[in-house]
Amino acid sequence: MKKERWKKILGICIVILVLCAIPGTRKVRAAGAGPEFSGWVQDDAALISDEEEQKLEQECDRISKEHHAGVYIITTENFGTGDIKDWQRKIFEEYELGADCGESGIMLAISMAERDWGIVAFGTAQEAFTTYGREQLGEHILDDLSEGEFYDAFLRYVSLADDYFTKAEEGEPYSEENGYSGGSTILGGILSAFILSLLVSFFLVRSWKKGMNTRVRQNGAMPYLREESFHLYQQTDQFLYHNVSRTKKQKQSSSGFNGNHSSGMHSDHSGTSGKF
Repeated sequence: MKKERWKKILGICIVILVLCAIPGTRKVRAAGAGPEFSGWVQDDAALISDEEEQKLEQECDRISKEHHAGVYIITTENFGTGDIKDWQRKIFEEYELGADCGESGIMLAISMAERDWGIVAFGTAQEAFTTYGREQLGEHILDDLSEGEFYDAFLRYVSLADDYFTKAEEGEPYSEENGYSGGSTILGGILSAFILSLLVSFFLVRSWKKGMNTRVRQNGAMPYLREESFHLYQQTDQFLYHNVSRTKKQKQSSSGFNGNHSSGMHSDHSGTSGKF
């Protein structure tokens, strides 16, 4: 009886080991960051809903497959001590996150304890995410992070990652020479078309109104007076007001980054971090 019982226990253990070894079920634990996770998004700090996480997963998966470089989002209550960028690199290497993407990818990490954020590029993704590009990306998501709009920040990050990869593949990665102008979005196109239509309508209406106006402006009131009915004996000019315009002198930025560099932002060869 004991022998058969041990056989059953051994059989169960073998089944568990086989299931864990099936491709695609790899679990990753961020050191000291909470429960295990799988996929592109690890929201250990519970900053977004399950539905929002699923939408981000789908977008990250699409972009990662399209550009053959992983797009990762990791949140934690507390990443520990040191620099969050080093923590991100440890996770990426230890759990082989870029194994299916040519060892390349971009990772956004959020730690709530000290409100740290970090963006680190790996492999060939470093060509798309230059120091300038990462700092610009950080600037674009910082407001949403500070206001607690984490889903909006993550969605913007994913959208910009797609844009960054596309520009790099076209041979024009964002850099100080090729400045970031906000990217091309459908919303931006619709807004531009709307503004253009308003301008066209304004000038058309103005032109029609001007054509319907038959009045002729006169310089002075003299044409409306009868001849010899008015005599001017003295004419003087008196100034009642004196206006002085002053322009504030702009202080020269000491950031070294076109005045847009956040004072709390730190970059190295492949990563950028800061506080939100």
